[in-house]
Amino acid sequence: MRRGSIAAPLILIAIGALFLIHEISPVFPIADMVGQYWPYLLILWGVLQVVEISVRALRGRALPVSGISAGGWFLVVLICFAGFATYEVRRPDNWWRRVGFEPGIEVFGQEHQYQINSVQKTVGNAPHIVIETFRGDAKITGNEGTDVVLNGHKIIRTMDPREAERADQKTPVDVVVQGNTVTIRCNQSAPDSKGTITTDLDLSVPKDASIEATGMAGDFDVSSISGDVDISSQNSGVRLTDIGGNVKVDTRRSDLVRCTNIRGAVDLRGHGSDVELEKIAGQVTINGDYDGTLSLRELARPVRVQDIRTEIDAEQVPGEIRLDRGSLNAQNLIGPVKVNAHATDITLDGFNNGLELTADKSDIELRPARLPLAKMMVHTRSGNIEVALPETATFALTASTDHGEIENEFGEALKQHAQGPGARLEGAIGTGPELTLTTDRGSITVRKSSGEEPEAKESDVANRGEQVRLEAISIRPR
Repeated sequence: MRRGSIAAPLILIAIGALFLIHEISPVFPIADMVGQYWPYLLILWGVLQVVEISVRALRGRALPVSGISAGGWFLVVLICFAGFATYEVRRPDNWWRRVGFEPGIEVFGQEHQYQINSVQKTVGNAPHIVIETFRGDAKITGNEGTDVVLNGHKIIRTMDPREAERADQKTPVDVVVQGNTVTIRCNQSAPDSKGTITTDLDLSVPKDASIEATGMAGDFDVSSISGDVDISSQNSGVRLTDIGGNVKVDTRRSDLVRCTNIRGAVDLRGHGSDVELEKIAGQVTINGDYDGTLSLRELARPVRVQDIRTEIDAEQVPGEIRLDRGSLNAQNLIGPVKVNAHATDITLDGFNNGLELTADKSDIELRPARLPLAKMMVHTRSGNIEVALPETATFALTASTDHGEIENEFGEALKQHAQGPGARLEGAIGTGPELTLTTDRGSITVRKSSGEEPEAKESDVANRGEQVRLEAISIRPR
């Protein structure tokens, strides 16, 4: 009797295990896992089929006429469709969003443009501006006066021009002043229409104002505001420049979040693609899933990045951190620095005050290049480790690999011996901090850097942080 294949049951067990983990821990990103790793199911299935056929051939049993049955091919097509659909839905810049299917089918009908009646109201020196949930772009600029000035236009897409006229009349942009709070309502959900309404706002507000805005789809551009800025959006790009207060951005999808010259703290949450932060005087916290390029430059306070694949902690970043999918490059960090990464190659150039690095499937290259050295603890499950130390550095080293080789350029002061398929290097040069390098599978290289770098003085570190702080303070209105 012909035995059935175990491949399909194993695939079902794997899928069931994913959903069980999600039920036990709802924060487990099952949609991200399925969208990113679904091709591995097909690879696993193919490998199991090859193994089964090979075992049958070795035992002299009859081989199946076809490797996969009709039902199996149906399951393959179903996995491909579900995986590709999940991947497209999770992407922030997918084609169907650019075409526009939310909340209506924007590809049909005709666009009709209408100007928004200009509104100007006196609101005081430091109002709290609230923009209620709307679809469209918002440009907000600080001014020297005490007035809120609103301009803009609407784009209404409908099949019938008369329906567009009715929708325009039912969606006025209201500016409501209640004490210190100024509420801006676009009333886009008012008309009973199948068309879509996009309201683009151009706001001039007092420079001491604070901003709170919620969007469905559209970009936010805010500049020259000394108060706090809080933006929440389902799908938008966010660009903030010269902000004197704290910044909070929460996006479900975003093509770009850019913050430049921010005096307060920056808190980014949610999902998106690219992130660019530069000249931030306050603390930086990034907690979410950003699958593009993460670029952080000139950060004067502690920074914490907690991504689905990478976690980074540092006290200051006078240089730059650049995180792409599969790679992390950082220059000139003030620690202690902590990094926890998965499937990410890591290069750290110029860091001090200690390093704690844990990685999985990562090649690691370290160039501290500052004297005196600080304690380093580095471990990767699979990958090579290369450390370049100044020739005059003093340290105590312990390096080990379970499967691999060790190369040493510091001579006989460091003793090397084999341990099974791996190797171990131990010793000390002068009196210095402990450097621990461990890889389960990979090689380790300890080499001398090309030249001795000058010692990093604490006063220099303080001056760099103070310079960033003063540059940010300079945007504060007088």
